[in-house]
Amino acid sequence: MDRPGHAGVAMPLRQLTQVTLLARLVGLATGLLVLSGTRVSLATSIGFLVVGFTSFYGLMNTSVLDLARRHPLIAMADALLLAGIVAVNGIDSPLLLAALTTALLLGLWLEPVSGAIVMISLVSCYVGAALLGADGSAPAFTSWVTIPFVYVTLWLLGLTMRRSVESEARAQLTLRDAVTTAAATEERTKVARELHDNLAKSLQGIAMTATALPLQLERHPERAAESALSIREMAATAVHQVRGVMVDLRAKTSEGTLSEAASQVVLGWAARTGRNPQLLIDDVDAAEEATRYELLSVLGESLDNVHRHAGPCEVTVELHEDQGFLSLTVRDTGSGFEPATLSAAQAAGHHGVDGMQERMARVGGWCTVTGQPGRGTLVECRVPVLHRVER
Repeated sequence: MDRPGHAGVAMPLRQLTQVTLLARLVGLATGLLVLSGTRVSLATSIGFLVVGFTSFYGLMNTSVLDLARRHPLIAMADALLLAGIVAVNGIDSPLLLAALTTALLLGLWLEPVSGAIVMISLVSCYVGAALLGADGSAPAFTSWVTIPFVYVTLWLLGLTMRRSVESEARAQLTLRDAVTTAAATEERTKVARELHDNLAKSLQGIAMTATALPLQLERHPERAAESALSIREMAATAVHQVRGVMVDLRAKTSEGTLSEAASQVVLGWAARTGRNPQLLIDDVDAAEEATRYELLSVLGESLDNVHRHAGPCEVTVELHEDQGFLSLTVRDTGSGFEPATLSAAQAAGHHGVDGMQERMARVGGWCTVTGQPGRGTLVECRVPVLHRVER
């Protein structure tokens, strides 16, 4: 059974195996160049053909590499095949260059215990071949010490590379789990903020108006009729807000550009409220869905505040890119406000402005809300176009 994170491990190991097999083919080509112009024995020719075919086949068929990784006997067969070819042709054969890559493959494919067993077999075959080819003279240091040492070193190198890949895969898996958990928490926070910033205000308005309705019916019937219309309008707005939250949970803000989505938000608001805003929206877009979502949410919140608090006025919405920043402004010529009034509202638990600023901070930007009594309100948002490294 594959361990957790197998998908993240298999691809790097497959790539390393392909590089090793390519190096084996290069070793074969080098051996052929060394033998050019000399008479080549039948055993050597067969050795080159067998090793070249198996290496090329493994390089072109990655499914075989996964099979070899899961079944140590295949790795054993590859190692013994190379060792046997070297034994037949002698340890001075150029095929030794190709055989050295086998040790690296054993480290990449096999667990330490299995790899150690195959490595002992491989080195034993090499020593046996050296003994069979000995002519009674003192054994050369290179033949008896250096080559076995290189075998073991390459095996340990492959084993280290395998463990490094597995450690990275585990780290990536842990990171993905952390990102998933953070995304779920963020989604819950987003829904709570939506309900507080929009729906709670609409329901509070409905409750307050409905509380005064019985007294108005008794004393001022005409005012009661106006209140009933206001309740209907606020209820329709609340329904729209609930649907908006549900849609946001299921889909992206829009399939079009940020400019198109912003225009849809403004035109939808105009249709619901009967206002006639001016749009100064350039053709811009945001690469990240989070940036799009938060900008559009602040736009919708700002427009709703205009309708609730500004009174009859002119409204202008601007969206453009300026020196690497997306700039969104919502300007009205309505009643405005005193800074002290805003502070008092925040102290009383009305955190609409705080919510807009938190939204912008979440995507690396900022938001300012300024106003003067009788001279309107200005909401300005700026977000870096590229404010974070892609995951």
